[in-house]
Amino acid sequence: MDFGEINYLAVIISALAICILGSFWYSPKVFWNTWQKLKGLNQEELPSVGKVMTASILMAIVNSFLLAIIAEWANIDGWVDGLSLGLVIGLVIAGTSATNALYEGMKLKLYLITAGFHVISMIIAGSIIGSFS
Repeated sequence: MDFGEINYLAVIISALAICILGSFWYSPKVFWNTWQKLKGLNQEELPSVGKVMTASILMAIVNSFLLAIIAEWANIDGWVDGLSLGLVIGLVIAGTSATNALYEGMKLKLYLITAGFHVISMIIAGSIIGSFS
């Protein structure tokens, strides 16, 4: 694979979009309070926000880069193709996560919050990456 074919601007923009979605999705006005309650965590048990945000940003970049590689392999042409690719990748992540959720005894609502974020973030990232191709 020629990494020169990857549009790094698209990778950065899609990673930024994932982070923006995450900050909205897991805000107290959307799913944060429900997520925290379903996880059974109180404020003292939560990890350092700085560490979590740093790791989240890095993973958004890695995931966007990997999605761009797959888009290149699949000859994605345009945002609609990118959206479709993002949907498929998001559903693969959600499906794989479902197995973990079952073994962990995770509540359905918690699984849907988490998996929903992954599906929507990959749709957005795929659309952005596809629009640059």
